[in-house]
Amino acid sequence: MKNKSFLLIIFTSSLSVCAVNFTFFAPAKASVVCESNTISTYANGSLSTCILGQNTTVQVSSSGSGTSIFYCQEQKYISFDEKGQFHSCQLSQEIEIRQNNSIKICPVGHKVYVDISENGIQSINCRDY
Repeated sequence: MKNKSFLLIIFTSSLSVCAVNFTFFAPAKASVVCESNTISTYANGSLSTCILGQNTTVQVSSSGSGTSIFYCQEQKYISFDEKGQFHSCQLSQEIEIRQNNSIKICPVGHKVYVDISENGIQSINCRDY
């Protein structure tokens, strides 16, 4: 059975900042404040990218990897795939990535990329921005 995500977007304008509040019924939860005129969407209306107006915490759940937490840095891009699943951001806090029996540190300022396969397996990569 394919993992389906649903995205609910509510746009709220406030001076120079747009707030995009959204709830993923699976697999991620976050509330995103985007800088005005930086929001890019897919043809289906789901959020593609924007520049964050404040530091944002994103929780991503997958059937194979449990829940991962990412701390995304304000004034940097956050991106999502066409299904509304979190894809990447630049980190505002260091995170640990556990793969097999090893732990890799992804430091502040590095970009984290998350991919979830059709069978729910989560892959996390960290690169120097």
